[in-house]
Amino acid sequence: MSQPVLTAALLWAVALWRAPALRYSGKQRALEFCFLSLAAAMTLEIPAVDTRIDALGVLSIGYLIKHILGVVSAAALLEFITVVVRPEGWHQRTRRVIAATCIALMCTAFALAPAQGREPDDTLTEHRPSAWALFHVGVFTLYIGISMVFTTVLFATAARHSKDRWVRAGHSLLLLGGALGVLYAVQRLLHLIRIAPGTATAADIQHSTTVSTDLKASALTAIILGSSLSPVSVAAAAWREHRALRHIEPLWQGLTKAVPSVRLTLDIPRKRRHLLLHRRLVEISDATLVLREYLPAEVQHRAHEMAKRAGVRPRKRAAVAEAAWLKTATLTTTGRRPYEGDHPQLGGDGLSPSEELRWVRQVSAAYGRSPAVSAFATAEAAKLRDENRKQNA
Repeated sequence: MSQPVLTAALLWAVALWRAPALRYSGKQRALEFCFLSLAAAMTLEIPAVDTRIDALGVLSIGYLIKHILGVVSAAALLEFITVVVRPEGWHQRTRRVIAATCIALMCTAFALAPAQGREPDDTLTEHRPSAWALFHVGVFTLYIGISMVFTTVLFATAARHSKDRWVRAGHSLLLLGGALGVLYAVQRLLHLIRIAPGTATAADIQHSTTVSTDLKASALTAIILGSSLSPVSVAAAAWREHRALRHIEPLWQGLTKAVPSVRLTLDIPRKRRHLLLHRRLVEISDATLVLREYLPAEVQHRAHEMAKRAGVRPRKRAAVAEAAWLKTATLTTTGRRPYEGDHPQLGGDGLSPSEELRWVRQVSAAYGRSPAVSAFATAEAAKLRDENRKQNA
């Protein structure tokens, strides 16, 4: 598979993957337009496609369309990062006027150039390249270079201020793609200056074309990878939340069954995992506050001793002990009044959201799978029931 075919296939794959983004925010639509334009432009670099386009009747028309699509894609990428960094706007009308002017100048120069000399790199022409052809490509390359300079600066700003490591990595790769785009533009401008006198050899043109092709492919690869990291980040977060929901399910089921009043009545769709996970944690916290009222603090002390005797590693003993006294409480709430006196202390107090989730997952794992916790809860619940029966006798 040739390099143009492979690049075009990758760009179309990304464009189709991101197609649903057209329904969302303006910045996502801008990025989608960028990939659609790039995919179409790279498709026109496939020789068989270019030949079919030329067969429509206008020689080298594919060459012009490719450059127009290149301007559109660069403008869309600049629009995307502008919205990310400066949502309030940044010379939007001016940017669009400049892009439209460049396209108009390119079309005019293309029409004025001789039919056989519209592509300056055409080694079959034995005369000096047309000034109009050089002007056409020069306008295109200059626009790409300047827009990539601004794009690189803005992506550097976005990467520096991003808090999410995936987004930061994505912006860094997009920054790299913009920087490579600047190098591509500089290299192409130098090439145009070199071939303008008409003294460049076929070898010179071939070498320059190889360098520019490599720079362009590298820039596009960096842009593809960089733009894909944010969706990957979202998918990874969704997967982590799905796993977290599955892991805290035993604890949530056990506590809310014992204290059904803490369950909120509003249904949340399973696909809204982040909100559902937050709600589960709130309900577990509320149930824990209720259940601790039914136990004396001594149960928690005995739970710690049990965890130590069971050989639980020190850093997990607190979670195992909490699971043990919580399970004990779920077995003793029926028919009992809250205990008067000191109660167990909550292990999750004062933790950050990520630390709290990690804590609840540890407690849930012990609550649902530890035989020592189940045995302790059964024995302690029986002891508390006996004490309660004696007090009421």
